[in-house]
Amino acid sequence: MKESNFLILTFVILCLTAGCRTITPLSSFESEPTATPTSTALPKPAIQETPTKPVSMSPTPTEPTPTKTEEKWEIPDSPLSEGGPWWVFSTVQGIFAVNPDGSGLSQVYQGSLDSLQSQSIVTSPYGGFLAFLSGTGRDVELKVVKLPEFSSVAEIELFPQEEETDVEALRAILEQPSFSFSPDGKQIAFMGGIDGPTSDLYLYDLDSQEITRLTDGPSQAYQPVWSLDGRYIVHTGVSTFGTGAGMNMTGVWAVRTEDMEVLDLYNPSGSGSERIIGWVNNQTFVVYSWDAVCGSKEVRAFNIETNEVTDLWGESFRAIAFDPSGSGAVLTSNDGICEPAGGTGMYHVPADGGQPQRFLDDTGPLVVWSPEAKLFLASGNFGSWFIAVDNHGQYIDLDKPAEANVFPAVATGSNDLAWSGKSLWIGPLLGSIENPTREIFSGAVHTVTWTPNGGAVLFLSDSGLYLALKPDYTPYLISEELEASSENSGWVY
Repeated sequence: MKESNFLILTFVILCLTAGCRTITPLSSFESEPTATPTSTALPKPAIQETPTKPVSMSPTPTEPTPTKTEEKWEIPDSPLSEGGPWWVFSTVQGIFAVNPDGSGLSQVYQGSLDSLQSQSIVTSPYGGFLAFLSGTGRDVELKVVKLPEFSSVAEIELFPQEEETDVEALRAILEQPSFSFSPDGKQIAFMGGIDGPTSDLYLYDLDSQEITRLTDGPSQAYQPVWSLDGRYIVHTGVSTFGTGAGMNMTGVWAVRTEDMEVLDLYNPSGSGSERIIGWVNNQTFVVYSWDAVCGSKEVRAFNIETNEVTDLWGESFRAIAFDPSGSGAVLTSNDGICEPAGGTGMYHVPADGGQPQRFLDDTGPLVVWSPEAKLFLASGNFGSWFIAVDNHGQYIDLDKPAEANVFPAVATGSNDLAWSGKSLWIGPLLGSIENPTREIFSGAVHTVTWTPNGGAVLFLSDSGLYLALKPDYTPYLISEELEASSENSGWVY
Protein backbone atom coordinates (compact mmCIF):
# COMPACT_ATOMS: atom_id res chain seq x y z
CA MET A 1 0.00 0.00 0.00
CA LYS A 2 1.33 3.46 -0.89
CA GLU A 3 2.09 5.82 1.99
CA SER A 4 -0.59 8.32 0.95
CA ASN A 5 -3.27 5.63 0.97
CA PHE A 6 -2.09 4.39 4.34
CA LEU A 7 -2.33 7.89 5.84
CA ILE A 8 -5.83 8.38 4.43
CA LEU A 9 -6.94 5.01 5.83
CA THR A 10 -5.45 5.88 9.23
CA PHE A 11 -7.29 9.22 9.27
CA VAL A 12 -10.61 7.56 8.41
CA ILE A 13 -10.20 4.99 11.19
CA LEU A 14 -9.39 7.67 13.76
CA CYS A 15 -12.35 9.79 12.71
CA LEU A 16 -14.66 6.83 13.18
CA THR A 17 -13.28 5.99 16.63
CA ALA A 18 -12.51 9.45 18.05
CA GLY A 19 -14.65 11.90 16.16
CA CYS A 20 -12.84 14.53 14.09
CA ARG A 21 -13.37 18.27 13.99
CA THR A 22 -14.17 19.52 10.50
CA ILE A 23 -11.13 21.32 9.09
CA THR A 24 -11.29 23.46 5.98
CA PRO A 25 -8.98 21.85 3.38
CA LEU A 26 -5.78 23.75 2.73
CA SER A 27 -5.41 25.39 -0.64
CA SER A 28 -2.03 25.59 -2.35
CA PHE A 29 -0.21 28.92 -2.36
CA GLU A 30 2.36 30.10 -4.84
CA SER A 31 4.90 31.33 -2.29
CA GLU A 32 5.92 27.77 -1.39
CA PRO A 33 8.08 25.91 -3.94
CA THR A 34 6.78 22.55 -2.69
CA ALA A 35 3.27 21.14 -2.73
CA THR A 36 1.08 22.12 0.20
CA PRO A 37 0.85 19.12 2.57
CA THR A 38 -2.51 17.76 3.51
CA SER A 39 -3.72 17.47 7.09
CA THR A 40 -3.53 13.82 8.08
CA ALA A 41 -4.33 11.89 11.20
CA LEU A 42 -1.46 11.39 13.59
CA PRO A 43 -0.46 7.75 14.06
CA LYS A 44 -0.59 6.54 17.64
CA PRO A 45 2.62 7.82 19.30
CA ALA A 46 5.24 5.29 20.24
CA ILE A 47 5.08 4.34 23.91
CA GLN A 48 7.78 6.10 25.90
CA GLU A 49 9.45 3.70 28.29
CA THR A 50 11.87 6.03 30.07
CA PRO A 51 11.55 9.32 32.01
CA THR A 52 11.88 12.41 29.85
CA LYS A 53 14.44 14.09 32.12
CA PRO A 54 18.06 13.06 31.48
CA VAL A 55 18.37 10.90 34.58
CA SER A 56 18.73 7.22 35.29
CA MET A 57 15.86 6.37 37.60
CA SER A 58 14.43 3.09 38.81
CA PRO A 59 11.02 3.02 40.48
CA THR A 60 11.12 3.89 44.16
CA PRO A 61 9.54 1.58 46.73
CA THR A 62 6.87 4.20 47.41
CA GLU A 63 5.90 4.76 43.76
CA PRO A 64 2.18 3.95 43.40
CA THR A 65 1.14 1.15 41.09
CA PRO A 66 -2.29 0.51 39.56
CA THR A 67 -4.75 -0.91 42.09
CA LYS A 68 -7.92 -2.91 41.64
CA THR A 69 -11.14 -0.98 42.09
CA GLU A 70 -12.39 -3.28 44.84
CA GLU A 71 -9.27 -2.96 47.00
CA LYS A 72 -9.09 -0.43 49.82
CA TRP A 73 -5.97 1.74 49.60
CA GLU A 74 -4.63 4.37 51.98
CA ILE A 75 -1.95 7.05 51.76
CA PRO A 76 1.15 5.51 53.41
CA ASP A 77 2.28 7.04 56.69
CA SER A 78 5.94 7.54 55.80
CA PRO A 79 8.41 10.44 55.55
CA LEU A 80 9.75 12.04 52.41
CA SER A 81 11.77 9.31 50.66
CA GLU A 82 15.56 9.41 50.57
CA GLY A 83 15.97 8.74 46.88
CA GLY A 84 13.10 10.66 45.31
CA PRO A 85 11.61 11.64 42.99
CA TRP A 86 9.54 14.31 44.74
CA TRP A 87 6.84 16.59 43.43
CA VAL A 88 7.58 20.18 44.48
CA PHE A 89 4.86 22.84 44.29
CA SER A 90 4.07 26.26 45.71
CA THR A 91 0.99 27.71 47.37
CA VAL A 92 0.38 31.03 49.10
CA GLN A 93 1.81 29.36 52.22
CA GLY A 94 5.17 28.46 50.66
CA ILE A 95 6.88 25.55 48.90
CA PHE A 96 6.00 21.90 49.59
CA ALA A 97 7.30 18.48 48.55
CA VAL A 98 5.53 15.10 48.45
CA ASN A 99 6.36 11.52 47.41
CA PRO A 100 4.70 10.02 44.29
CA ASP A 101 2.42 7.89 46.51
CA GLY A 102 1.14 10.94 48.41
CA SER A 103 3.19 10.30 51.54
CA GLY A 104 5.81 12.49 53.20
CA LEU A 105 4.13 15.86 52.58
CA SER A 106 6.64 18.42 53.90
CA GLN A 107 7.05 22.17 53.78
CA VAL A 108 10.34 23.13 52.14
CA TYR A 109 10.01 26.89 52.52
CA GLN A 110 7.57 29.07 54.45
CA GLY A 111 6.62 32.29 52.72
CA SER A 112 4.65 33.47 49.71
CA LEU A 113 6.21 33.59 46.25
CA ASP A 114 3.37 35.64 44.75
CA SER A 115 5.54 38.73 44.30
CA LEU A 116 7.63 37.04 41.63
CA GLN A 117 6.42 37.82 38.15
CA SER A 118 8.36 35.50 35.83
CA GLN A 119 9.57 32.51 37.83
CA SER A 120 9.49 30.97 41.26
CA ILE A 121 10.93 27.46 41.36
CA VAL A 122 13.69 26.03 39.15
CA THR A 123 14.61 22.37 39.68
CA SER A 124 17.97 20.74 38.94
CA PRO A 125 18.22 17.81 36.49
CA TYR A 126 20.33 15.90 39.04
CA GLY A 127 21.14 15.99 42.74
CA GLY A 128 17.79 16.90 44.30
CA PHE A 129 18.29 20.69 44.27
CA LEU A 130 15.76 23.44 43.75
CA ALA A 131 16.32 27.19 43.50
CA PHE A 132 13.95 30.11 43.95
CA LEU A 133 13.87 33.83 44.68
CA SER A 134 12.55 35.16 47.97
CA GLY A 135 12.05 38.69 49.23
CA THR A 136 11.02 41.87 47.45
CA GLY A 137 12.83 44.81 45.90
CA ARG A 138 16.53 45.07 46.65
CA ASP A 139 16.13 42.56 49.53
CA VAL A 140 15.62 39.68 47.09
CA GLU A 141 17.74 36.55 47.62
CA LEU A 142 18.51 33.49 45.50
CA LYS A 143 17.92 30.45 47.71
CA VAL A 144 19.11 26.92 46.92
CA VAL A 145 17.71 23.97 48.91
CA LYS A 146 18.58 20.26 48.77
CA LEU A 147 16.00 17.50 49.17
CA PRO A 148 15.05 15.43 51.06
CA GLU A 149 16.81 16.94 54.08
CA PHE A 150 15.66 20.52 53.27
CA SER A 151 19.22 21.74 53.90
CA SER A 152 19.96 25.29 52.79
CA VAL A 153 22.79 25.13 50.28
CA ALA A 154 22.94 28.86 49.51
CA GLU A 155 21.27 32.17 50.36
CA ILE A 156 22.77 34.71 47.97
CA GLU A 157 21.98 38.39 48.44
CA LEU A 158 21.53 39.73 44.93
CA PHE A 159 21.83 43.43 45.87
CA PRO A 160 24.11 43.65 48.95
CA GLN A 161 25.43 47.12 48.09
CA GLU A 162 24.20 50.05 50.17
CA GLU A 163 23.91 52.47 47.25
CA GLU A 164 20.67 53.01 45.38
CA THR A 165 19.75 50.09 43.15
CA ASP A 166 18.96 50.74 39.49
CA VAL A 167 15.29 49.94 38.94
CA GLU A 168 16.20 48.33 35.58
CA ALA A 169 18.52 45.91 37.42
CA LEU A 170 15.61 44.91 39.65
CA ARG A 171 13.44 44.33 36.59
CA ALA A 172 16.14 42.16 35.01
CA ILE A 173 16.01 39.81 37.99
CA LEU A 174 12.37 39.94 39.08
CA GLU A 175 10.56 40.27 35.74
CA GLN A 176 12.81 38.25 33.44
CA PRO A 177 14.30 34.72 33.52
CA SER A 178 17.37 35.28 35.69
CA PHE A 179 18.77 31.92 36.90
CA SER A 180 19.14 28.35 35.65
CA PHE A 181 20.93 25.11 36.55
CA SER A 182 23.70 23.67 34.38
CA PRO A 183 22.86 20.46 32.47
CA ASP A 184 24.81 18.38 35.02
CA GLY A 185 23.07 20.11 37.96
CA LYS A 186 26.36 21.18 39.58
CA GLN A 187 26.25 24.91 38.91
CA ILE A 188 23.75 27.77 38.70
CA ALA A 189 24.06 30.71 36.32
CA PHE A 190 22.28 33.70 37.82
CA MET A 191 21.92 37.46 37.48
CA GLY A 192 22.73 39.78 40.36
CA GLY A 193 23.86 43.26 41.36
CA ILE A 194 26.42 41.93 43.85
CA ASP A 195 29.36 44.08 42.73
CA GLY A 196 27.62 47.12 41.32
CA PRO A 197 24.38 48.84 40.33
CA THR A 198 23.71 46.80 37.18
CA SER A 199 22.58 43.22 36.67
CA ASP A 200 25.54 41.01 35.73
CA LEU A 201 26.05 37.28 35.11
CA TYR A 202 27.42 35.16 37.98
CA LEU A 203 28.17 31.47 38.45
CA TYR A 204 27.57 29.55 41.69
CA ASP A 205 29.30 26.17 42.17
CA LEU A 206 27.23 23.81 44.33
CA ASP A 207 30.30 21.75 45.38
CA SER A 208 32.76 24.51 46.25
CA GLN A 209 30.02 27.03 47.17
CA GLU A 210 32.04 29.68 45.33
CA ILE A 211 30.56 32.61 43.38
CA THR A 212 32.32 33.79 40.22
CA ARG A 213 31.46 36.99 38.42
CA LEU A 214 31.38 36.37 34.66
CA THR A 215 30.40 39.75 33.16
CA ASP A 216 30.86 43.42 33.96
CA GLY A 217 29.17 46.06 31.86
CA PRO A 218 26.74 48.97 31.78
CA SER A 219 23.81 46.95 30.39
CA GLN A 220 21.29 44.93 32.38
CA ALA A 221 21.97 41.24 31.82
CA TYR A 222 19.12 38.72 31.88
CA GLN A 223 17.99 35.36 30.43
CA PRO A 224 20.94 32.99 31.13
CA VAL A 225 20.62 29.88 28.93
CA TRP A 226 23.02 26.91 29.08
CA SER A 227 24.09 25.03 25.97
CA LEU A 228 23.20 21.34 25.91
CA ASP A 229 26.73 20.28 26.91
CA GLY A 230 27.20 23.07 29.48
CA ARG A 231 30.09 24.62 27.55
CA TYR A 232 28.35 27.96 26.92
CA ILE A 233 26.03 30.28 28.83
CA VAL A 234 24.19 32.58 26.40
CA HIS A 235 22.58 35.71 27.81
CA THR A 236 21.03 38.97 26.64
CA GLY A 237 21.25 42.58 27.79
CA VAL A 238 19.31 45.84 27.65
CA SER A 239 19.76 49.45 28.67
CA THR A 240 16.06 49.69 29.63
CA PHE A 241 13.12 47.27 29.58
CA GLY A 242 10.64 49.92 28.41
CA THR A 243 6.96 50.26 29.22
CA GLY A 244 5.42 47.80 26.78
CA ALA A 245 6.60 49.02 23.38
CA GLY A 246 9.80 46.99 23.49
CA MET A 247 13.17 46.85 25.21
CA ASN A 248 16.28 48.80 24.26
CA MET A 249 18.48 45.81 23.44
CA THR A 250 22.25 46.24 23.79
CA GLY A 251 23.66 42.82 22.95
CA VAL A 252 23.66 39.03 22.96
CA TRP A 253 26.70 37.30 24.46
CA ALA A 254 27.98 33.85 25.39
CA VAL A 255 30.42 32.91 28.16
CA ARG A 256 32.63 29.91 27.41
CA THR A 257 32.71 28.09 30.74
CA GLU A 258 36.06 26.32 30.21
CA ASP A 259 38.00 29.61 30.26
CA MET A 260 35.29 32.17 31.22
CA GLU A 261 35.86 34.16 28.02
CA VAL A 262 32.95 36.42 27.04
CA LEU A 263 32.02 36.17 23.33
CA ASP A 264 30.19 39.06 21.65
CA LEU A 265 27.68 37.24 19.42
CA TYR A 266 25.58 39.92 17.70
CA ASN A 267 24.02 43.36 18.11
CA PRO A 268 20.20 43.13 18.25
CA SER A 269 19.63 46.86 17.74
CA GLY A 270 16.19 47.48 16.30
CA SER A 271 14.72 44.48 18.10
CA GLY A 272 12.32 45.04 20.98
CA SER A 273 13.28 41.69 22.56
CA GLU A 274 15.35 38.58 21.87
CA ARG A 275 14.02 35.25 23.20
CA ILE A 276 16.04 32.02 23.16
CA ILE A 277 13.76 28.98 22.89
CA GLY A 278 16.01 25.96 22.31
CA TRP A 279 19.11 24.35 20.82
CA VAL A 280 19.67 22.61 17.50
CA ASN A 281 23.00 21.21 18.76
CA ASN A 282 25.71 22.06 21.33
CA GLN A 283 26.73 25.23 19.48
CA THR A 284 23.53 26.43 17.79
CA PHE A 285 20.61 28.06 19.60
CA VAL A 286 17.21 29.15 18.27
CA VAL A 287 16.12 32.73 18.93
CA TYR A 288 13.39 35.12 17.78
CA SER A 289 12.81 38.88 17.90
CA TRP A 290 9.84 41.10 18.77
CA ASP A 291 8.46 44.49 17.71
CA ALA A 292 5.52 46.65 18.77
CA VAL A 293 3.67 46.39 15.44
CA CYS A 294 3.33 42.63 14.84
CA GLY A 295 4.85 41.12 17.98
CA SER A 296 7.07 38.03 17.77
CA LYS A 297 8.95 37.55 14.50
CA GLU A 298 12.10 36.34 12.69
CA VAL A 299 13.02 32.91 14.04
CA ARG A 300 16.70 32.11 13.47
CA ALA A 301 19.33 29.52 14.39
CA PHE A 302 22.64 31.09 15.52
CA ASN A 303 25.92 29.15 15.67
CA ILE A 304 28.17 30.42 18.48
CA GLU A 305 31.41 29.08 17.02
CA THR A 306 30.94 30.23 13.40
CA ASN A 307 28.50 33.16 13.86
CA GLU A 308 26.46 31.59 11.05
CA VAL A 309 22.78 32.55 11.03
CA THR A 310 20.12 30.30 9.50
CA ASP A 311 16.74 31.94 8.87
CA LEU A 312 13.91 29.59 9.88
CA TRP A 313 10.85 31.87 9.73
CA GLY A 314 11.12 35.45 8.51
CA GLU A 315 7.65 36.77 9.37
CA SER A 316 5.63 37.43 12.52
CA PHE A 317 3.70 34.85 14.55
CA ARG A 318 1.43 34.49 17.61
CA ALA A 319 3.02 31.58 19.49
CA ILE A 320 5.84 29.07 19.06
CA ALA A 321 7.24 25.93 20.71
CA PHE A 322 10.51 24.13 19.94
CA ASP A 323 11.22 20.40 19.99
CA PRO A 324 14.23 19.87 22.35
CA SER A 325 15.56 17.15 20.04
CA GLY A 326 16.47 19.97 17.67
CA SER A 327 14.24 18.89 14.77
CA GLY A 328 12.13 22.01 14.57
CA ALA A 329 9.27 24.12 15.88
CA VAL A 330 5.52 24.54 15.51
CA LEU A 331 4.10 28.06 15.37
CA THR A 332 0.76 29.75 14.82
CA SER A 333 0.71 32.73 12.49
CA ASN A 334 -0.72 36.20 12.92
CA ASP A 335 -3.62 37.39 10.82
CA GLY A 336 -4.75 40.71 9.41
CA ILE A 337 -1.96 43.15 8.47
CA CYS A 338 0.62 40.78 10.02
CA GLU A 339 -0.56 37.66 8.18
CA PRO A 340 2.31 35.72 6.51
CA ALA A 341 2.55 35.48 2.73
CA GLY A 342 1.74 31.78 2.88
CA GLY A 343 -1.59 32.40 4.60
CA THR A 344 -2.97 32.27 8.11
CA GLY A 345 -2.54 28.96 9.89
CA MET A 346 -0.31 26.64 11.84
CA TYR A 347 3.14 25.77 10.52
CA HIS A 348 5.88 23.23 11.12
CA VAL A 349 9.26 24.97 10.87
CA PRO A 350 12.32 22.71 10.30
CA ALA A 351 15.45 23.61 12.29
CA ASP A 352 17.73 23.02 9.28
CA GLY A 353 16.33 25.99 7.37
CA GLY A 354 13.96 23.97 5.21
CA GLN A 355 10.69 25.38 3.88
CA PRO A 356 8.05 25.86 6.62
CA GLN A 357 4.98 23.74 5.93
CA ARG A 358 1.45 24.84 6.72
CA PHE A 359 -0.54 21.86 8.03
CA LEU A 360 -3.65 23.61 9.38
CA ASP A 361 -5.47 26.74 8.25
CA ASP A 362 -6.83 27.39 11.76
CA THR A 363 -4.69 29.37 14.16
CA GLY A 364 -4.63 29.73 17.93
CA PRO A 365 -2.90 31.62 20.74
CA LEU A 366 -0.90 28.86 22.41
CA VAL A 367 1.59 26.12 21.48
CA VAL A 368 3.67 24.05 23.92
CA TRP A 369 6.00 21.05 23.74
CA SER A 370 5.04 17.99 25.83
CA PRO A 371 8.22 16.11 26.83
CA GLU A 372 6.13 13.19 28.12
CA ALA A 373 4.25 12.66 24.86
CA LYS A 374 7.07 13.97 22.65
CA LEU A 375 4.41 15.95 20.80
CA PHE A 376 3.40 19.57 20.39
CA LEU A 377 0.09 20.64 21.91
CA ALA A 378 -1.81 23.61 20.48
CA SER A 379 -5.09 25.29 21.33
CA GLY A 380 -7.65 27.40 19.49
CA ASN A 381 -9.00 30.78 20.54
CA PHE A 382 -10.57 30.70 24.02
CA GLY A 383 -9.68 27.00 24.29
CA SER A 384 -12.25 26.09 21.63
CA TRP A 385 -10.15 23.11 20.50
CA PHE A 386 -6.91 21.32 21.35
CA ILE A 387 -4.71 19.26 19.05
CA ALA A 388 -1.56 17.14 19.33
CA VAL A 389 1.04 17.57 16.57
CA ASP A 390 4.12 15.48 15.78
CA ASN A 391 7.36 16.89 14.37
CA HIS A 392 6.19 16.25 10.81
CA GLY A 393 3.06 18.38 11.10
CA GLN A 394 0.62 15.47 11.41
CA TYR A 395 -2.05 16.11 14.01
CA ILE A 396 -5.10 14.74 15.81
CA ASP A 397 -7.94 16.44 17.67
CA LEU A 398 -7.99 15.90 21.44
CA ASP A 399 -11.20 15.00 23.24
CA LYS A 400 -11.29 18.09 25.47
CA PRO A 401 -13.96 18.33 28.17
CA ALA A 402 -16.07 21.43 27.65
CA GLU A 403 -15.04 23.03 30.97
CA ALA A 404 -11.32 22.22 30.79
CA ASN A 405 -9.33 25.43 30.37
CA VAL A 406 -5.62 24.54 30.09
CA PHE A 407 -3.37 22.07 28.30
CA PRO A 408 -3.67 18.55 29.71
CA ALA A 409 -0.93 16.85 31.73
CA VAL A 410 0.38 13.80 29.83
CA ALA A 411 1.25 10.46 31.44
CA THR A 412 4.65 9.02 30.57
CA GLY A 413 4.28 5.66 28.84
CA SER A 414 0.53 5.55 28.24
CA ASN A 415 0.01 9.13 26.98
CA ASP A 416 -3.19 9.33 29.03
CA LEU A 417 -4.37 12.90 29.57
CA ALA A 418 -5.42 14.71 32.76
CA TRP A 419 -7.56 17.77 32.02
CA SER A 420 -8.10 20.38 34.75
CA GLY A 421 -10.48 23.30 35.15
CA LYS A 422 -13.83 23.33 36.95
CA SER A 423 -13.28 19.58 37.51
CA LEU A 424 -10.62 16.94 36.75
CA TRP A 425 -11.02 14.54 33.83
CA ILE A 426 -8.92 11.57 32.67
CA GLY A 427 -8.91 10.24 29.12
CA PRO A 428 -6.68 8.68 26.45
CA LEU A 429 -4.76 10.64 23.84
CA LEU A 430 -6.67 8.70 21.18
CA GLY A 431 -10.19 8.84 22.59
CA SER A 432 -13.17 6.92 21.27
CA ILE A 433 -16.83 6.27 22.04
CA GLU A 434 -15.82 3.07 23.83
CA ASN A 435 -13.01 4.79 25.78
CA PRO A 436 -14.15 8.37 26.48
CA THR A 437 -12.74 11.05 28.76
CA ARG A 438 -14.39 10.84 32.19
CA GLU A 439 -14.70 13.11 35.21
CA ILE A 440 -12.92 11.79 38.32
CA PHE A 441 -13.21 14.83 40.60
CA SER A 442 -15.85 17.54 40.89
CA GLY A 443 -14.38 20.86 41.99
CA ALA A 444 -11.95 23.44 40.68
CA VAL A 445 -8.46 21.96 40.08
CA HIS A 446 -5.55 24.40 39.84
CA THR A 447 -2.54 22.15 39.23
CA VAL A 448 -2.23 18.51 38.16
CA THR A 449 0.73 16.23 37.43
CA TRP A 450 1.25 12.57 36.61
CA THR A 451 3.67 10.57 38.73
CA PRO A 452 6.88 9.72 36.82
CA ASN A 453 5.73 6.15 36.04
CA GLY A 454 2.31 7.35 34.85
CA GLY A 455 0.47 5.28 37.46
CA ALA A 456 -1.33 8.10 39.29
CA VAL A 457 -2.13 11.81 39.31
CA LEU A 458 -1.44 14.33 42.06
CA PHE A 459 -3.55 17.47 42.02
CA LEU A 460 -4.34 20.61 44.01
CA SER A 461 -7.90 21.86 44.31
CA ASP A 462 -9.74 24.39 46.45
CA SER A 463 -10.34 21.62 48.98
CA GLY A 464 -6.77 20.35 49.27
CA LEU A 465 -4.09 18.03 47.83
CA TYR A 466 -5.22 14.69 46.35
CA LEU A 467 -3.85 11.50 44.80
CA ALA A 468 -5.80 9.36 42.30
CA LEU A 469 -4.53 5.92 41.21
CA LYS A 470 -5.12 3.93 38.05
CA PRO A 471 -7.37 2.33 36.99
CA ASP A 472 -10.39 3.70 38.87
CA TYR A 473 -8.85 7.10 39.81
CA THR A 474 -10.66 7.39 43.13
CA PRO A 475 -9.32 10.61 44.74
CA TYR A 476 -7.57 10.17 48.11
CA LEU A 477 -7.22 13.29 50.25
CA ILE A 478 -3.61 13.94 51.31
CA SER A 479 -4.13 17.29 53.03
CA GLU A 480 -6.97 19.79 53.26
CA GLU A 481 -4.82 22.47 54.91
CA LEU A 482 -3.29 23.82 51.69
CA GLU A 483 -4.75 27.01 50.23
CA ALA A 484 -5.22 27.88 46.57
CA SER A 485 -2.03 27.18 44.61
CA SER A 486 0.02 28.89 41.99
CA GLU A 487 1.21 27.12 38.87
CA ASN A 488 4.80 26.67 40.05
CA SER A 489 5.50 22.97 40.28
CA GLY A 490 7.85 20.29 39.00
CA TRP A 491 9.52 16.96 39.74
CA VAL A 492 12.87 16.90 41.51
CA TYR A 493 15.11 13.87 40.94
